[in-house]
Amino acid sequence: MALLPPDPVYTIRNVDNSPVYSLAFSFLPGGLERLLAGSKNGYVYAYNLQTNRVQQKIKVGQAPILHLIHTNDQLITQEKGGKFKIFNLTNSGYKEETLIDLDYPGFCRFEANTKLETLYVPDRESSITIYNFSGEKTGSLTPVNTSPKLGDPMCMKYVELTSEKPCLIVGYEAGWLLLWDLNTSQCISKLQTKECPMSVDFHVEQQRGIIGNASNMVQIFSIGRKDLSLAHKMDVAIKNPGINKVQSRMDGKVFVSGGWDGHIRIFSWFSLRPLVVLTEHRQAIQDVVYSTEKVSLWNAHIMAAGGLDGAITLWDLYNNKQ
Repeated sequence: MALLPPDPVYTIRNVDNSPVYSLAFSFLPGGLERLLAGSKNGYVYAYNLQTNRVQQKIKVGQAPILHLIHTNDQLITQEKGGKFKIFNLTNSGYKEETLIDLDYPGFCRFEANTKLETLYVPDRESSITIYNFSGEKTGSLTPVNTSPKLGDPMCMKYVELTSEKPCLIVGYEAGWLLLWDLNTSQCISKLQTKECPMSVDFHVEQQRGIIGNASNMVQIFSIGRKDLSLAHKMDVAIKNPGINKVQSRMDGKVFVSGGWDGHIRIFSWFSLRPLVVLTEHRQAIQDVVYSTEKVSLWNAHIMAAGGLDGAITLWDLYNNKQ
């Protein structure tokens, strides 16, 4: 582990120093590269990654923006309290087209299949409700005959284990992890974890996933290639308890956790050991994301982290640029 943590390539102070709850990179036609920050004050701020200055302020609502994603022409947001909105990108800005209002009090973030324009939305009584991008309900994932109770959904991850097997990994309040077959809306595997999962991610090529929770352990799990069974593999200890977000980089070389202590920890997928602990933030990390394309200013895939201190840090770490 490095004796001294490296510095970010840039630190953005969010508008009005508003705490950052969610982040998403956006690469639009014409070379426009932006980072979107969902904030406590109900705004999404779009930062131009050429200048690292705010380019657009999007008023979504009054509540914190818990999650957001951006497609080529749409912005999808989730507000605390259960409002899910879809905005179309127009020549004059963003226009709200769809509102899904569930009166959902939890913090579980939605998932999406953008190719099929499908949203997987957390709901009450252990359910996941499925909508299309027009706001029409098309199905649900509802556990049956569950004992003990699962509790509310806490985290989700959409995965395509094969081209014909789209699945949803869902972590529940009581500590259970369920694997849902989205073709049949049936649960095909279960795993009892040690804590209430707060965040989950899975790397298909690694065939391994990561769970962040309130403990001082990052849990590693696998999905069997043939029987699709969930299995606990090992625990990786961290110094301080509490993880709000885990994320695997697309190349499967590293994964990251964002902690309640404000620390960002990067781990090797090969050794499952921590490579570095980044201590730039002063309050809890709420989101960590990797860019899906190289950011031209640094010619690298950039990691962005945001937290309750109102800071957004940009990092270029463990990238092979050869």
